Amino acid sequence: MSGSRNVRLYLCVLYRLGMLCARFDDRECLLQSTAGSERYALFHMLIVLIAALASFIYVCLRPQELYMGIYNDTGNYYELINIRSFCIGLCLLHLCLYMRRQRHIELVSRLLRLHRLCTDAAMERYFRRNFNVYVALAVLCLVNYLNGYARAGLSRIPTLLYIVVYLYSFSAMCLLLVFFVCLQHIVAAGLAKFNSQLVENISVSNCKHLLYKRHRLLDIVAVELIACFGVLVLPIVPLVLFLAPSGPLFLISTVMEGKLKQPFEYIRYCITSCLWNIPWLAMITFMLRSNVITTEANKTAKILAKIPRTGSGLDKMVEKFLLKNLRQQPILTAYGFFALDKSTLFKLFTAIFTYMVILVQFKEMENSTKSLQKS
Repeated sequence: MSGSRNVRLYLCVLYRLGMLCARFDDRECLLQSTAGSERYALFHMLIVLIAALASFIYVCLRPQELYMGIYNDTGNYYELINIRSFCIGLCLLHLCLYMRRQRHIELVSRLLRLHRLCTDAAMERYFRRNFNVYVALAVLCLVNYLNGYARAGLSRIPTLLYIVVYLYSFSAMCLLLVFFVCLQHIVAAGLAKFNSQLVENISVSNCKHLLYKRHRLLDIVAVELIACFGVLVLPIVPLVLFLAPSGPLFLISTVMEGKLKQPFEYIRYCITSCLWNIPWLAMITFMLRSNVITTEANKTAKILAKIPRTGSGLDKMVEKFLLKNLRQQPILTAYGFFALDKSTLFKLFTAIFTYMVILVQFKEMENSTKSLQKS
């Protein structure tokens, strides 16, 4: 079935990374858990857990080996906190994916069947474009980490540790974010179809039937989609929050303080510092700006509000729906902790800026302390 070929691309990569281990049945348009996929899911989860925990232990026991000579003490301490946090985050992410794998498979299967009914060429191009952007940002991540850590005065093992942990974290976490946005668009396409059918035939029976189907679809979003993917977003956003100031802090602490003497080295580190966090922030911005479900859900209220009053049972049904719609809470949340919309994006960037200012203040305190000790 060619209509789902780009969705299959996501499913294939998710399977290879051990995050959604199930075989795609093209004829039935669903995911099936097999004995082989179960073994692969367990094997991959154990490999990631062992590698992440071993990295965490290594960082805790031998932090001096991860000390970067071109950085200051504040920056090195901040980097140690980040690498430990990402090791723990990878453990939690893969444990959650493995323990809830059947629930994830069932949810994605239901949305794939909906996608078969509502697919169009524009949506498939959108999915493909998102995947290409994700791949391009992953390559940018690799180039940044090679430029940054490979020339930071570290030995081979710490260099590989930084590059592998951060690159795999981006590959796994941001793929989930992109796939989450794709699932949102599938739900939005289902809502758009119900809205178009509502416009074509406004009657008591048709309206009641379509509003019931709409309610069931939004229940999937409010319960299953948030439980399966909203809870995964919960640790990813704080990790990006902690990591985001690293690029500007490195630019201030190293490049602007004249620690780099070679002109070419100065220019290279300036470019790397400016591009350092673009992949992570681009993925978070992409995910939080996607409010297609809320937009399509609100269109239903606009359609019903324009219906002329007939004095029939349809009027009471419409009034009840509109009253309920006025009290509607945010549809997509990170397991109820915060809404996944543009308001959270603004708060996130505000927190990143505040966090960066605090780190710069710590750096200035460190410089002042060293000056006093020298005098």
